[in-house]
Amino acid sequence: MKTYKSITRFLGGGAAALLLAASPQAVFAVASGTSVDNTATVDYEVSGVAQPQASDSVNFVVDKKVDALVENLDGAAVSVAPGQTTVVLKFRVTNEGNDVQDMLLTATALAGGAGKYGGTGNFDASHFKIYLDDGNASWDGTGTETDVTANAYIDELASSGQQVVYLVGDIPSGQADASIASYYLEAQVAVGGGAASKGAAESETGDGSADTEGSVDIVFADSTGDNSDAARDGKHTLQGEWKVAGATLTVTKSSTVISDGFSASNPKRIPGAVVEYRIDIANSGGTAATNVTVADDLSGELANITFAADQYNGSTDEIEVTSDLSGTPSVTTYTQESDGDTGDYNVTTADTVTITGLSVAAGTTTRVAFRVTID
Repeated sequence: MKTYKSITRFLGGGAAALLLAASPQAVFAVASGTSVDNTATVDYEVSGVAQPQASDSVNFVVDKKVDALVENLDGAAVSVAPGQTTVVLKFRVTNEGNDVQDMLLTATALAGGAGKYGGTGNFDASHFKIYLDDGNASWDGTGTETDVTANAYIDELASSGQQVVYLVGDIPSGQADASIASYYLEAQVAVGGGAASKGAAESETGDGSADTEGSVDIVFADSTGDNSDAARDGKHTLQGEWKVAGATLTVTKSSTVISDGFSASNPKRIPGAVVEYRIDIANSGGTAATNVTVADDLSGELANITFAADQYNGSTDEIEVTSDLSGTPSVTTYTQESDGDTGDYNVTTADTVTITGLSVAAGTTTRVAFRVTID
């Protein structure tokens, strides 16, 4: 105990107060409207005779600090696919003031404006809605969270209270890779105190008005936000966005003579020659294309050509698929029969080579090849 007292004396009153202010226990917000009363007394003597004590009191009420904070909890553009439904942007609204407040919510689409993480917003989500989280800060679906789109506000948010807000929509089909749908979420502080009743937006007392110690003045304390949101305007705005990671496929079909039965090199397309058809599928998009199906109908040419058997994998298979042609190729072969693999000829569709269930990674090319003989 002696050591503690000596340290306090050494630091002095100002430094000791600084330590107190920095402690977690000293960080709090006195509620708006709290009455603070103080009385000073004076004892004195006249000619050694004690006189009646003199005293006086003063009181004031704590004014209202109005301060909303909106945070983007995604931290980056949310990757979505063309045609994807019920995609979510996640925000958090905090009441950093010292009174219970309603928070009026406004979501604004930004098509044509700068994206938050680069690029330009160039489309809007469809079926757009605003939801309030049910309390676990995790999106649980449209049937669980509260849809407030028609009357978007947070009711009775306590001082230091937080509410997770979701912006939800569908991505239109056909959106190109790297397309952006960007949105602002604005939270404007409104009068609280009436449960299940949306309050009007708060109005600041203003720097031009004198302090009134016996009544509650209102001071805006919010910081700057996105969308030219100025400091101390009673609201806070932040931006979030969806970015399309689409697959853009280009199909190129070619043919190469494998052999003609006579030429030692540079075989020609004579009757009896074997010709390989190659179908190259290039993905220039930002994400993989999955469940790709390739179908090559030979019915119109069967008067001139015949599907060639036993061409690959040591003359046992008829269809060859090579993934990642320019990277690290991986080769898979298939039989023409219906035997459990995902490739066939004249089974799924008559006179047609069919391959299903392929995946073409972003930035790669996959090749499907099979052979025919010229009649």
